[in-house]
Amino acid sequence: MLSLNGKWKVTHVPYCSPIDFILSPSFVPEGWLDAAVPEEIHRTLRNAGIIRGNVYGKTEEEELWIEQADWVYHKEFFVPAEETGRQVLLTFEGLDTFCDIYLNGILTGSHKNMHIPFQTDVKDLLHFGGRNVLVVRFYSPVRYVENRDDSEIFSITTSDRIFARKAQMNYSWDFCGRCVTVGIWKNVSLTAVDSVRISSHYLYTKLLEEDSALLHLNIDFSTPDYDTFSSYYVSVNIEKDGNPVCHISERAADCSVLEFSLEDPILWWPRPYGEPFLYDFILRLEKEGQILQELRQKFGIRRIAVLQEPVEDGLSFQFAVNGRRLFIRGANWVPLNTIYTDITDEDYEKAVRYACEGNLTMLRIWGGGIYESPRFFELCDEKGILVWNDFMFACGIYPRDEEFLENVALEAETVIKKYRNYTSLALWTGDNENGQAYGWAGRPYEFAEDPISCRILKKACETFDPNRFYLTTSPGSPCGDLKGGDNPESPYQGDSHLYIMSADPGIRSGRDYGRNYYKRILSYRPRFMSEFGFICFPEKDTFYRYNFRRLPLSRENELTEFLPFTREFMEKNDFDSAIYYSQVYNSMALKYWIEYFRSLKGICSGTLYWKFNDPAADCAKGGIFPSHMSVIDMFGQPKMTYYYTRRAYEDFLVCCTEKKDAFRIHACSELTEEIKGTLHITHMDFKGKVILEKSMACTASADSTTLLAEFPGCTFAVKDKYEEYFRIRFDTSGCEYENRYFFADICETNRLKLPPAGLRIRKASFEDGNIRLYLYTENFARSVRLRLSDRSAGFADNYFDMDADSEKIVCVIPDDKDGLEAAALIIDGINVSSILLPLASLLSV
Repeated sequence: MLSLNGKWKVTHVPYCSPIDFILSPSFVPEGWLDAAVPEEIHRTLRNAGIIRGNVYGKTEEEELWIEQADWVYHKEFFVPAEETGRQVLLTFEGLDTFCDIYLNGILTGSHKNMHIPFQTDVKDLLHFGGRNVLVVRFYSPVRYVENRDDSEIFSITTSDRIFARKAQMNYSWDFCGRCVTVGIWKNVSLTAVDSVRISSHYLYTKLLEEDSALLHLNIDFSTPDYDTFSSYYVSVNIEKDGNPVCHISERAADCSVLEFSLEDPILWWPRPYGEPFLYDFILRLEKEGQILQELRQKFGIRRIAVLQEPVEDGLSFQFAVNGRRLFIRGANWVPLNTIYTDITDEDYEKAVRYACEGNLTMLRIWGGGIYESPRFFELCDEKGILVWNDFMFACGIYPRDEEFLENVALEAETVIKKYRNYTSLALWTGDNENGQAYGWAGRPYEFAEDPISCRILKKACETFDPNRFYLTTSPGSPCGDLKGGDNPESPYQGDSHLYIMSADPGIRSGRDYGRNYYKRILSYRPRFMSEFGFICFPEKDTFYRYNFRRLPLSRENELTEFLPFTREFMEKNDFDSAIYYSQVYNSMALKYWIEYFRSLKGICSGTLYWKFNDPAADCAKGGIFPSHMSVIDMFGQPKMTYYYTRRAYEDFLVCCTEKKDAFRIHACSELTEEIKGTLHITHMDFKGKVILEKSMACTASADSTTLLAEFPGCTFAVKDKYEEYFRIRFDTSGCEYENRYFFADICETNRLKLPPAGLRIRKASFEDGNIRLYLYTENFARSVRLRLSDRSAGFADNYFDMDADSEKIVCVIPDDKDGLEAAALIIDGINVSSILLPLASLLSV
């Protein structure tokens, strides 16, 4: 293989202008920009100092000229003479989007889809042993689709995105500004291949028995001559930790379908239900003892099902892996950057590590971005994180002309074949919210005839990946003939998306909509919550890294619109408090909803909060920050909400929910054994005075939610809701599980009458590159925050509360351990005076 990555030249020309002079063999691209392909054009322009990066105060109009122009890429390369014997495939793994490809002045093809590769045989066009010139001319993605008939389509944003098979979010979404990408965004290569080759394969676990697994393998061959095909052989090898456990060798003509068994297999499990064990699978094409092609992958043995069974006025929507029914604890995933060539493998590794540490079982790849990198899936396979994968259609009604639908059909086949062998991939979904979009457009009953999600994508999944569940749309009601089946948003079956804050008409009109609106969820009993979320500012350090010039903010913005209580701080120019208390609201509201959904286990079978991460991006027009609903910010740093959701997603959770005028204490368990213990309910004030205490022996059932206690709200004789709270604690042999609840509303956290915490460090040590802290607080300490002064770190816990006269041990794990002596640990909180601990004092001990 000859890589054509690396140095290219690029320039812009007027839309659809002639480029014959560029295609001339004598043309030299003098004065053109250098592009380090794969590299999207915004990255090239930023590196050249022509445009700015993602900064506050930049207007959308600054970079619109980029999407209005055509962009031409130019590459010279040399092909050795010895490569003349076989087919030579030119492969662009990603071209974004509308473009023509020329080799040595000859048009080799055109492309109209950023999500799939372009590949063609160029053997007859190459100059072997000499100079070759490759030119790619990208047309303006905006002007290419202008003046299209938009009478039948619908989009919640601009309509030009609907006509382009591009990442939809780049045309602007609520969490990112407009950045319509262009360019060669994935690898480019020339590969000499034999005329017979394996074009794709499909390996899956067909049957699991107590001591064996039956594996099924489909192999697709590309061959122009079946008469000579009989001289080719296929070998299959499966290895466990480098040791062979299965070997098969067959004539290629006889093995397009193979089935074979593994004895005593080690199963793949999602975290935390077991080890995500992976075998090595090696597939070879051979002729006369010579290996012509070798494909390697990691492969886990497992069976995944989506169960839809009768339950409380409808059907369940529950994932089962290897026969075990799961309560999914997960989140939605969006691309890590709006400029996709900026994303590195290290970015994926860091994000997936945070997902594991955040107790996630599943990530949902949202349908408005991109089909993710193989590295993302490899990490999910290795770490045991299930993947819910939308096809890349979102919030719209798409064209139905023959050319567009043929493009979609090719995309579906290509994408399914690329990803179907990843063990972590749990299901496909046709789109994100297109079923709802028909309702928004006033055409709710037309979705059943949607040619993309209801026909093309469904058929493609049935044909190329029949062993995975296909959900037509998300949210969706898969069983149309049962209750709720005519409504994609029905809580009686399928999955649900719910943003109560955006459904309340008082918000948009600017009226105070009441401070308990998040509690309206208590009347909702969904089967599976695949989107829900709340709004907040990012961390202060993150915001000022983005708004580094500290430009003034409007007091009327998306945050004050949705969270009126933050306006009080904005009016006092106390932006730091607005940031902090918006995060408190976001964190506690998400915790409240997750705990409620977990208490419904048996009816509700999982939650995917919106959303796990943010892209590095510009603001949406009129915004003050690119996003307000993630737990990991655009710079890859966890917010307060990350730690609240991590605790709410623990394998064993003791929590309190409300029902009318009563409190209900639940034990939510994903453990395989019951737990016996003592439940303590303690009502106290912030100085530690106990007002009421109850204790009772309880048993928490295995793998279920158990109602441990229920008592009326009047049990607590609350004198001042701003001075009191209650704690629940479940003591077992060797473990304590606890949770705390305030009588004041979430939006009233700033009104709590908190005495100074008197928190101090009793002891600190440095062990194996990590910092171990022993904390003590005299009075109740609210939302204790730890951070390092000059670098990111992992924390065993953060943004936690401490009862009066209590201790806590916390471990701090710096991401970078070099130069730690120059850093300091900072501890603060709502009522915690800032503590600065220079790490040099620990390192010198």
